[in-house]
Amino acid sequence: MRTYCRICEAACGLIAEHDEHGQLVRLRPDREHPGSRGHVCAKGTRFLEVARHSERLLHPRLDGRPVSWSEAIDGVAQRLRAVIDAHGPHAVGVYFGNPMAFNAMGAVSTLAFGKALGTRNVFYAGSQDCNNKFAGADIVHGTPVVQAVPDLGHTDLALVFGSNPYVSQSSFVHMEGGSAATFRGILDRGGSIVWVDPRRTESAQRWGEHLAIRPGTDAWLLVGLLALCADGAPSAERVDGWNELRAAVERVSLAEVAARTGIARPEIERLAARLRSAPAAALHMSVGVNMGGFGTLAYVLLQALAWVTGNYDRRGGLLVSPMARTVDRVFRWSGVHNEHRSRVGGFRSLLGTLPGGVLADEILEPGPERIRALVVLAGDPLRSIPGAARTEQALRSLDVLACVDMFESATGRHAHALLPATSWLERWDLAVASMPFLQGPLLPVSGPVMPPQGEARSDTRILAELAVALGLPGPHWRLARLPLDRWLPRPRFGLPVPRVRPGRWLRRNRLRLWDERVADELRRLRAEPSAALDVPWPEADPHAFTLIGRRRRLGHNSWLHGGQRTGPDEAVAWLSPSDLAALGVDDGQLVEIQGSGGSSLRIPVRAAEGMAPRTVVVPHGLPGLNINALIPAGVDRIERVSGQLVMTGISARVIPIQGGAGG
Repeated sequence: MRTYCRICEAACGLIAEHDEHGQLVRLRPDREHPGSRGHVCAKGTRFLEVARHSERLLHPRLDGRPVSWSEAIDGVAQRLRAVIDAHGPHAVGVYFGNPMAFNAMGAVSTLAFGKALGTRNVFYAGSQDCNNKFAGADIVHGTPVVQAVPDLGHTDLALVFGSNPYVSQSSFVHMEGGSAATFRGILDRGGSIVWVDPRRTESAQRWGEHLAIRPGTDAWLLVGLLALCADGAPSAERVDGWNELRAAVERVSLAEVAARTGIARPEIERLAARLRSAPAAALHMSVGVNMGGFGTLAYVLLQALAWVTGNYDRRGGLLVSPMARTVDRVFRWSGVHNEHRSRVGGFRSLLGTLPGGVLADEILEPGPERIRALVVLAGDPLRSIPGAARTEQALRSLDVLACVDMFESATGRHAHALLPATSWLERWDLAVASMPFLQGPLLPVSGPVMPPQGEARSDTRILAELAVALGLPGPHWRLARLPLDRWLPRPRFGLPVPRVRPGRWLRRNRLRLWDERVADELRRLRAEPSAALDVPWPEADPHAFTLIGRRRRLGHNSWLHGGQRTGPDEAVAWLSPSDLAALGVDDGQLVEIQGSGGSSLRIPVRAAEGMAPRTVVVPHGLPGLNINALIPAGVDRIERVSGQLVMTGISARVIPIQGGAGG
């Protein structure tokens, strides 16, 4: 039976193999799938381990005891209704995690549920990893859902910032045939790849060249490259704000760019020359830049650099899907784009959601509209948002906390109600999140390939049951309670979508490269201290380091909790060999990493080649080791334009534990 993976935008095709009794026994790559062409990463092929994990939540619980679904729904609805009647709709918050982005009906139902409640307090985990791209697209295209994607399948030069697709497949991109085939193909065609990253990642080790950059300074490098390429700008007939942006970046000296980034001036000039001369260049940035403090500015600068070098809306450069405007029309029709602001910090909503960084404050700060009840779906804010101690205090203070999830997460341990949700193997789905990134020819669709485990129900049905019990407006809630999986279409691979046609987008649309948001972010960038964002480099303190995270091949994210899988040698931090020697630390020795957020963790260390000096890398999503607990929280740690939390390139101290040996 054919299905597709719902972990990231790649939406790789899978074959679900069943035994003679109809039991799902294996997931393997679908070699006939026209998009992935037989490529699937281990996160997808081994997801059956997650779906059948021994710690999976299988039955509803209320106040710690197993109950029937009707008792659970009625109990949660009565408590939510009491909060709404006493304190108004804004006293109820909704938080949803990254997996909901790949759950088409669940995502729509979640936003509709928040809208029907009448609360402004809807929060999304995107503020922890990708909100800057939505905010940047709103600047460049006037809507957050239109995204230009790199045409890596036809490019001559790929310039990639803060991404490691060998491990994570990257994000906001769709690579037909998978990352290995895509990047090997560039090299086989005689092209080149440059990976801009503080460390020589697994991707850089396999494909192309590594350009080491000081953590958190990607926006500076983009400023320098844009200034060096400015003279080659094409006609600005379809572009607004180029003159203002050019004047701003040309006021920055290349000497300052080199000092900030740690990249020598001749290297920056050579890279700019390669961009100018390449027949086609595809530029891409991912989470390593998004989370660094200037993600929105970096996004706009990257779009501008693609346009200046003649690579926007061009084969082998950046392309915009013909489905983009369809997605935008649906987005506007839904009404979720309506702007509102957070009570704490006055942050503007993005995609109808507020930054997770103010969730704890919205619960704890006194006031008539503070959050007193919270519904959490496929998310674990206690582990994924910095400032865990304050978040835990906030969760404990709630009158009602209801978690809809596959596992009892760290957040779920404080819940009054736990409502078991289905996995993506157990529901119908349409790859809506992949739509803006597809270059054709199909939009993946799948029905369920195994029955729900235990008493698990889809997020859509759970929300519909709650909405009906609360008496929320909308006849669609009763429809959503029905077993729609039986009736929805299941084409062989998916629904046909038009292929991208280079040159069409700029003939019909305009780009905007400058407004007050860009101006403010450039001023903020230049006002930063002379080293990387929030990173001291005092030679007098040998324990001062910059902390960055990394993905794992088998790990998923901090949401999965009991479904975590740790491969060999993954629960270690990495430092350069010279830094280990300077600290007097041996491979495998325990160290204590002290974060500027006030927390610390103990972890074995290993020497890793290709690391920027004074940089420590800790894996993300390890059971029992939460890198996010090391990160400082607060309103001043949130990028104002996008609501994006600053979660990488932060200051930390690495202290050897004498006599401590790791596993």
